[in-house]
Amino acid sequence: MHPEHAWAGGRMRTVAVLTGTRADYGLLRGLIREIDADPALELRLIATGTHLVDEFGRTSTEIENDGFALSATVPIWSGDDDRLSVAADVGRAVPGYARALAEISPDVLVVLGDRLEAFAAATAATILSIPIAHIHGGEVTEGAMDDALRHSLTKMSYLHFASTPDHRRRVIQLGEDPERVYFHGAPIVDALDSLELLSRTAVEQRFDIRLPMPTALVTFHPAAMDVARPEQLVEELLAGLLGVEGLHLVITGSNSDIGTADVRARIAAFTTSHPDRVDFVESFGQLGYLSAMSAVAVVVGNSSSTVLEAPVLGVPSVLIGDRQKGRPLADTVTVPTPERDTIAAAVRTAISWTAKRSGTSIFGAPGFAARTAATLRDAVIPRPPRKSFHDLEEESAHE
Repeated sequence: MHPEHAWAGGRMRTVAVLTGTRADYGLLRGLIREIDADPALELRLIATGTHLVDEFGRTSTEIENDGFALSATVPIWSGDDDRLSVAADVGRAVPGYARALAEISPDVLVVLGDRLEAFAAATAATILSIPIAHIHGGEVTEGAMDDALRHSLTKMSYLHFASTPDHRRRVIQLGEDPERVYFHGAPIVDALDSLELLSRTAVEQRFDIRLPMPTALVTFHPAAMDVARPEQLVEELLAGLLGVEGLHLVITGSNSDIGTADVRARIAAFTTSHPDRVDFVESFGQLGYLSAMSAVAVVVGNSSSTVLEAPVLGVPSVLIGDRQKGRPLADTVTVPTPERDTIAAAVRTAISWTAKRSGTSIFGAPGFAARTAATLRDAVIPRPPRKSFHDLEEESAHE
């Protein structure tokens, strides 16, 4: 056993992993497998958020179908998506997470990204003195409150797994010790390296959709601090897509964010009004989503997949609004002004590319899951997770 193991007597280290959406589970699946397979680690999986909501496909079944047992389920959403209701839901979520974490009593809690589920769970873990390991810290999304949530998660966390060297430097800039901040790459690179994507025909048959060329894969989530109101942005987006002659649309379901109900209602009405040109899929799951993405001409919307998955696959994407503003952009990503005519023009240009570009390498090489599991196994993780502020005047953030 590694000489720096922080537990005594060879006890297995218990690692709790939180997943709240179909998207973060797709990114965490490889790491979950690595943790589950490591004889020195004991996996405890917590499902929450939209995994437990019928309207969003109750995707906890996908986790169980993958053979993973759930150690806890923590329902948190009331079904109302106005700001006051969401704030109240988050407040009620903290004791739910606290009870689950107190029962599991993990040596470390793994959270990913910037969502309210992760923020509330990390708040509970911080109060319980449970160390937190955070994936995808140091990133910037200026058009969403996710930005503040992500940086707050960084300050609550003891271990950090950044997706690029620049993101690692930002975490250090926030006062974190460089020795606890790792660049292991992005988990999506692992997923794309290990998955055997479905053929176009298989995707069409499995999800009962059409994928003629050209097709756009469209995902839009409301963002509280975007350049315009979510309902205005989605109207411009849909009108712009409709204005591209011969373009078929496959639209996926929105996240449970503030303003989701109105956005989903508009998408539903649009889908019903244009059955000849539009197919809707609530949740593809990771394999289905990436397989569909590989088969389309362009990815459109404001999901992180426009700046992460699509560039890695080499599929052109058109990013709408400010939800992802501040993230590194590959040259396959176009950001038009959020107006129907400019959106339509950007989509036309993207689908005119006759061949896929080479995938971006800014997110590291495959192996994120193995590297991260090894760090979770071998790193010294004290409890309580006391840490000192790392002052940049004393040492460069570029270490």
